[in-house]
Amino acid sequence: NTLFGHSVCSDEVNNREEQLLPLMVNRWGEGFTLGGLAGLPFAGKSGFGAFLHHVPENGKLLILFAPHVGIGPLGRVGALQRDGQSSVSSACGAAVGAYKELQMKKSVPSDPLTVLETIKEEDTDQFDPQLQKIIELLTPRLGGIDDSSDSIAFVSYQMYGIIRELLYDIIDQTSDVFDNASEVSILGGVMINRRLGGDFFQPLSFESRKKGEKTVDLFEETFGERPNLLTILGSEDAVSRLFANGNGRSRN
Repeated sequence: NTLFGHSVCSDEVNNREEQLLPLMVNRWGEGFTLGGLAGLPFAGKSGFGAFLHHVPENGKLLILFAPHVGIGPLGRVGALQRDGQSSVSSACGAAVGAYKELQMKKSVPSDPLTVLETIKEEDTDQFDPQLQKIIELLTPRLGGIDDSSDSIAFVSYQMYGIIRELLYDIIDQTSDVFDNASEVSILGGVMINRRLGGDFFQPLSFESRKKGEKTVDLFEETFGERPNLLTILGSEDAVSRLFANGNGRSRN
């Protein structure tokens, strides 16, 4: 009696048989797509409302959300050699592309780690609403990137934070959630794509909500200690913000 939904980037690499997303769709029989480029829940409140009203009677919702990032054959973060291609491309192309666009506009310093041909150096103000929204939301979150050991990993975790905040806001602003679902469980993390050796999923949050009850944090019970992201995020403050709940409050 559980309906599964996901806010994961639409890149085809996230739909390979061994990936977590198709495994979960197969396990629960179907999956409602909430996510678009970079995994942002572009289905919005209307899409979530449709998803909510499809839940079985007395049923539950399970939501997976995640940005994704490639790891190239030489260990380069943000790179991926795709099936049938001899060259290396970027993953997530939307997130890396947004970051490169900000560099072109001098919003952030030039970064040698992003010398991938992710987007053409031309006007991007055409009909490309999802990329423009990603740029808009990513821009204020790049403070502290100079302190990170890897800028693309830093961007990937910022995308996780953006998706999480948007998704939680959508849920919080949907007044009839528990009129339709007895429980809502939310699993968040980062998809890690590789050409060889299989893909990975790094869990970062897992919690359950029920009407009139305090949110239950299931992460440590399920996965153990949270990962140490200090070298990637550059500061304890950045780590605290990443693991803050949907309303921006840090976990105790």
